[in-house]
Formats: sequence, C-alpha cells, structure tokens
Amino acid sequence: MFLIINRLTDRYLHFRWGLHVIVQVKNSMFEGEYAEILNILKDERNFDFYAYNPGMLERRIQNRIIRSGANSPKNYIELLKTDPAEPTHLIENFMINVSRFFRDPLSFEFLAKLLPPASFSAKLKRGDRSFRIWSAGCSHGEEPYSVAILLKEWMQHEKLALNVELFATDYDAIALAKARLGVFPADSIVDMKHGLVERYFRQNANGFFEVAPEIKAMVQFSEYDLLDHNSYVPSDSIFGEFDLVLCRNVLIYFNKEYQEFIFAKLHRALAIQGMLVLGESEIPVAQFGKKFRCECEHCKIYEKEQ
Repeated sequence: MFLIINRLTDRYLHFRWGLHVIVQVKNSMFEGEYAEILNILKDERNFDFYAYNPGMLERRIQNRIIRSGANSPKNYIELLKTDPAEPTHLIENFMINVSRFFRDPLSFEFLAKLLPPASFSAKLKRGDRSFRIWSAGCSHGEEPYSVAILLKEWMQHEKLALNVELFATDYDAIALAKARLGVFPADSIVDMKHGLVERYFRQNANGFFEVAPEIKAMVQFSEYDLLDHNSYVPSDSIFGEFDLVLCRNVLIYFNKEYQEFIFAKLHRALAIQGMLVLGESEIPVAQFGKKFRCECEHCKIYEKEQ
C-alpha cells in the first residue's frame, strides 16, 4: 500500500514500487506563520508546497512580502486572506517558469547525435516504429516543442516515419494553457538556428512567434503532479516504457527526500536503455546511481541500464 501523511512538521512516505522510504522532515519553515501561509495555498488553491526546498520557499515568500508591501509575515497572511489575487501571485513566485527553445543547446545537439543510433536503430530492427517521450515539468512548452522539432528534422532527413508519442506535463495549469497556445516572445527563440525558426514558426503582427501546427500536433499536454502517489506516469500516457524522459531543473526545487520519490518514478517510467535528461546542476540520486550510465556528463544525459 502507498501512503502519504501530511503534517505541518512531519512528512511520511511509504513507496510501493520497490523503494521503501520513511521520511521525517523537520524545518522551521513548516512551523508558525510560514506554515500558515503554505496552508492557505493548500486549502484555498489546492497547491501543496510542503515538499519543496524550504530555503527556496522562505526566500520567495520574503520576496513576495516585500513586493506586496505587507512588510511582515503577519500582515502578509492577512493580505492572502483578503486579496483574492495575492495567492495567485505567490504561487507564480514559487513556480517561476524560465525557459526557451533549445535551452542548453549542447544537450540538444548531443541528443540529436545520440538518439538515432542508440534508440531508433534497435527499435527498427525489431519492427517497432514507436518512440515514447515524457517532458516532466514542461512549463510553457518550449522543451517538448524543441524535442518535437528535433525529431521532425531527423525523420525528414532519414525519410522515415515514426509513431511519436510525446507527453508534456506540468503542475501549473496556467503554464500549460500558454503551452497549448504555442505563442512565444522573440527572446524564447534566441538559441535556435534561423532555418529552424523559418520552418517551424510563424511571426504574428505583434512580433510573437507561433509554433507550426505540425509541431503542435506532436505534443500532448496534460496536468500532472510529480508527487502524485496514485500513479507513476501521466494518465494520458497510460503506461511507461518511455524511450526518453526529460526532467530538467525540476528536482532542484524539492528537498532530498522528495527528490528520491520523484526519481523513483522517473526510473520506473523509463524503458531499459531509455535516456534520461536532467538539468545542469542535477544528478541521479544516490541509490539510483548504479542503475544509470552517464552518456554525457556535461549535458547530464543518462542511459537506464537496470
């Protein structure tokens, strides 16, 4: 049985997928006025931030207290209760979405060279033309759209048709709405080659760039909480066996115990020899280190070996 019990100062996990963790987290961040602030978000907006890195939460709450003019946690609690817009502002402050197309170009360049021989060739020999991808924590969609463009370019170059299933998830419904719209400012495409922009974007009258319909059609966006204890993959994907999982700059927001929880999900979701892409400052958690082989240390790309 899988059990999560939430308390102000205690978090207990019992993980059913081969990993058993019992965690007790105590931090002053989860007591007093700060706990009341987090509880308001949980009770009124159904956003539970107790698994997030306490230091990050404290800094961003303090930032919002100053920017809102509340000047103290006590006054800010009153503001959260009286101003319907303020909880949204705080949630957005926690979930700052900073991304752009082909962010960290070296990672995408390495993926472009690595994936065809490592994944497609073996699958094609088996008569399997499917390719399953999960972009976890996709924000406004720049990452999954970048992967879709990368695959489109490769398939056209090889004159090959694959059944690409590309699932992109995020906890933030507002970010997902922007992702589905597929319209981005010019600074989102600064890392892209001019030819790719011409082929896969249309610039509108306001100077924004809209993703081509053929690329939009390749990506399935859905809301998913990586801390959901009822599933290990998004419901839209039905099952795991992903050939590629991208979870970049997500783990850094969580405390160590929940990093382990999330990583167990990612490990189970990947097929054997599937590729995992992490953020520049992220590595597999300790107990999974021997289950992955590093393909490119500079790019944080790993192959699942067991």
